[in-house]
Amino acid sequence: MIQYLKSVSSGLISLATGMAITLRYAFKKPVTVIYPKERIPMKRFKGPIAFVKEEKSQDHLCIACNACIKTCPSRCMSLVAAKSAVDGKRVLTDFKVNYMLCSLCSLCIDVCPTDALKHDDPNYDMVSLTQRDLVMDLLKPFRDAGTPLTKIPVVDPAAPKTPVAAAATPPPAPKSPEAPAAS
Repeated sequence: MIQYLKSVSSGLISLATGMAITLRYAFKKPVTVIYPKERIPMKRFKGPIAFVKEEKSQDHLCIACNACIKTCPSRCMSLVAAKSAVDGKRVLTDFKVNYMLCSLCSLCIDVCPTDALKHDDPNYDMVSLTQRDLVMDLLKPFRDAGTPLTKIPVVDPAAPKTPVAAAATPPPAPKSPEAPAAS
């Protein structure tokens, strides 16, 4: 009988403790967030990779050294650089990141010698219906803004090496239909 009373009293104490906790939280402000309408500000979230904007020129700092691509374990980045027609230096012409492959490990950001890459604002709802939408061009915002580095003319690798010699050569004569030879 004593064992039975101990178990009943233990159950009542447990029930009272649980009800006290329930009543305490019943009158507090809810901690749930109505997600699409409300967002929690994230302090330490690794968002998608983006270029850092230089304050003076509002341009990117990338020098097209390929260090980020060489260190990326996911092989999710692609970079195209061309030779500048002005001074012969390498100019970044295309930089894409495939977020279907990216693991947001930050190795590309750590290895960058000019600190040109960063994690962008917390965009934790990067969803897409097609794979094409997850391959993002990091130079697109700079091209849209018309920043100076996107306006540098580049040397076309398909163009002839000596434009003077190419211009001096006359174009081939158009072929006419063959006429029967007169004897």
